[in-house]
Amino acid sequence: MMGEFKPAPVMIVQDLETLKILADPLRSQILEILAPAKLTINQMAEKLGYTPSKLYYHINLLEKHGLIQEVDRIVKANIIEKVYWITAYECKMDHDLFNFSTPEGQASVMTAMVTPMDSTREDMLRSLEARATALDQGAEEHPRQVVIFREVRKMSDQTADRFAERIKVVLEDFEKFEGDQEGEDTHMRALTVAFYPSFHYDPQEDQTLSRLD
Repeated sequence: MMGEFKPAPVMIVQDLETLKILADPLRSQILEILAPAKLTINQMAEKLGYTPSKLYYHINLLEKHGLIQEVDRIVKANIIEKVYWITAYECKMDHDLFNFSTPEGQASVMTAMVTPMDSTREDMLRSLEARATALDQGAEEHPRQVVIFREVRKMSDQTADRFAERIKVVLEDFEKFEGDQEGEDTHMRALTVAFYPSFHYDPQEDQTLSRLD
């Protein structure tokens, strides 16, 4: 045992390189499954449906950038396996990363925007594949709620602010929820939300079109 270790409540990401490490969908999923429990690489691979060799590179990057760390070692069949855990329960981005007037800031914004969408896509695909191998979990006595929604509406800033506040309430409830006790009907649930101004390029604006060059 390597002594008692407990993840910090929050880690502030202050550089673009670490943000890019977090942007990878697979690395994002690794952090998600490590949040509730310490795992070996073999255990992670089983949960994610990959071979362990697929994860080594990503584990090394996450450890190098201080996002996970080795917290224990176990011996199985005379083989030593490292046990990893997240270093912080939540990663927040330093506001200085998102200065849109600089190329670095624009890259940070794009990375931060794309990350949850890519991670959601990969997570949903993996979940559907895993569900297909255990169809009994989809029986009527064990229903599974899935909500996928996209619509676009014209609205004033005042109306948008009202919707944003209602969304924030749901997000705060989800974030504060500590989880149900383990049981047959207890499974991980994912929530991804995107609410944003939807703009289109104006063909009359040369300056806008120049961004496409």
